[in-house]
Amino acid sequence: RLTIMPKTMPGLEKIRAAVIEKKWFHELDSKKIITVAGTNGKGTTCAVLESLLLSAGQKVGLYTSPHLIQTTERIRVHGKDISEVQFVQLFLENQNLIEKHQLSHFEALTLMASDHFFQSGLDYVIFEVGLGGTYDATNIFPNYYSVITKLGLDHQNILGNTLIEVAQNKFGIVKTNSIVVHHQLPEDVQSLKKSDATWIQAKTISSRFENNQWFLDSVWGAAEVSIPGERTVENAATALTLFEVLGFNPQNHLSALNQIRWQGRMQKINWPGFACPLYLSGDHNIQGVESLIQILNHYDWNELHLIVGIGQDKSCDEMFALLLNLP
Repeated sequence: RLTIMPKTMPGLEKIRAAVIEKKWFHELDSKKIITVAGTNGKGTTCAVLESLLLSAGQKVGLYTSPHLIQTTERIRVHGKDISEVQFVQLFLENQNLIEKHQLSHFEALTLMASDHFFQSGLDYVIFEVGLGGTYDATNIFPNYYSVITKLGLDHQNILGNTLIEVAQNKFGIVKTNSIVVHHQLPEDVQSLKKSDATWIQAKTISSRFENNQWFLDSVWGAAEVSIPGERTVENAATALTLFEVLGFNPQNHLSALNQIRWQGRMQKINWPGFACPLYLSGDHNIQGVESLIQILNHYDWNELHLIVGIGQDKSCDEMFALLLNLP
């Protein structure tokens, strides 16, 4: 059994030693690799970008974490999770390297995912950073495109207690002479932007809530969004901006925003015997809870029941204080 969450800052030595034994590693095309870091919105941004690229007829691999139900959710090709059979085969093919280099749970999955992606003739591979950026296993790949989503405090025991410390780590995914598309950055981290890369701020997009459905309005047009919330629209702005940077016309693919597949983000689910609407939302820090409350304030209810689970390393008191202010 491999430990899932690290207790200290991860490193790149072991995963790099494993991956360089793969023939494909030395032939990678950096312009096919997109790495996404940030505190909140990484997964949604990845899912939106995947949906847009698939709409444009591209072959896409997506690596995300964590998973909700099955580990196979972390490795997607053409919008579909790999099968359990494929997953087991990938593990068996890489078991010797995993054991030889004593890879962690996340490192092993990163090796398996990349081995699958880079032998599948894909047009783009999207890596969601697991933790931080600089020392995350996904940072061993020569990505030409980087994405920085909304920054905030999370995993302070590993990443630091200030936005500057967090940003320094997240910005570690940015390579020399590469392109970075980013959410609006806090003023006090602007000076940390690496001068040997091109930084592009996501275009401004507004959101609308009409008839219990979310819409965005942008320079490319209006579109219905399948995941609720202003935060989804913000993340879509980042994905759409990168999509345009990649050479596509977002105007032709806005319908893809109603086909985003990303579970556990204010996701309405069906439960036998429940008369009321039931939602599942994996908001894991203060910023996430604040954005959840923004969404909830758009809905009407007579009674709101919250079932809440919070990890012991999180800011429980602050999160509960926010939730208890709901009417």
